[in-house]
This record gives sequence, structure tokens and C-alpha cells, in this order.
Amino acid sequence: MIRGDYHSATGQQRFRLALALLCATVIAGVTIDPHVVNAAGQKTAQKPAAAASADTTYKDVYEGWKWWHVYCYRCHGTNAIGGALAPNLISPTQQQSPAAFLKVVRTGKPETAMQAWDKLLTNKQIGQIHLYVRARADKVLPAGRPDEVGPNKGKWVPPAGWPASAAARK
Repeated sequence: MIRGDYHSATGQQRFRLALALLCATVIAGVTIDPHVVNAAGQKTAQKPAAAASADTTYKDVYEGWKWWHVYCYRCHGTNAIGGALAPNLISPTQQQSPAAFLKVVRTGKPETAMQAWDKLLTNKQIGQIHLYVRARADKVLPAGRPDEVGPNKGKWVPPAGWPASAAARK
């Protein structure tokens, strides 16, 4: 879809585009060219892509934790381990791809306590919640409140290839 066509697209086409962008961002991460030309025409070094991606991923995990504690913990438990009303989402039997998770959270599950959250949460927020749940399930993030800037206020280094490696196991 060409950029100018976005406004003339149907709602379903926009949803598919947003879903594709969300999945690409969450799974693939952000790639940054380490050498950028500044205003003077000189090449300047930037953070390596892996470091920038790890920082961005941790911020998304942290934001996911915050959204989790606004909307999800009452039913799914404080650390995503389930409760009387909803399943343990870090259990291997409950793990879902980003697209499947997005669909369930947006539309809910009929005849269960899982309501649709599409009126309160954006696709980005749902993707961040999914990343938080994946981090808990993959034991990349321990139980409890994560530090805002990184574990023990230091640099967060996820396992090599995470979260793309987590999605590949599906």
C-alpha cells in the first residue's frame, strides 16, 4: 500500500497494515545505520543497532508491564501467572504469537470472562503487553516490578536474538 493510499483504505486494510507494522516492530526490532551524515556532511557514529534495539525492547517491556497493571492483572494475576478468572499466560500451553495475542485482546473471547479491549488499548499498547508476557514466559524478566531504566538501574541485555527467537519457537 502506498502512503497516500492509507486514507482511502478500508478499515480492514488499515487494521492489516497496523498489525503488520506492529509485528515487524515487536519481532524484528529497530535497525539503525551506525554511521549517519551530520549537517556538515561528516559521518558520525551512533549506537550499534543491537544496543538501540535492546533499549527500545526494554522500554516496550516496561511499558507493557505498566499497561498490564492497569488492565490485565486483576484477572491474569500480578505476574501473569493466572488467577481464579483467567489462565496463566506464561504457561507454555498459553503462549501465542503477537498476531494471535493482538486478536484475542482486541476482540475478546466469547463465552469467557475475556472482554474486548479494542476501545481502551491501541495496537501498540497490546503489543507492549504481549512483549511483557513473553519476557515473563521466557524468564527474561523476573517476577515483580521491573526497574524503569533496566535491571538494578543498569543496562538490560536480553538473550541473543530475543524477542525474535521467542516468536520463532511458535
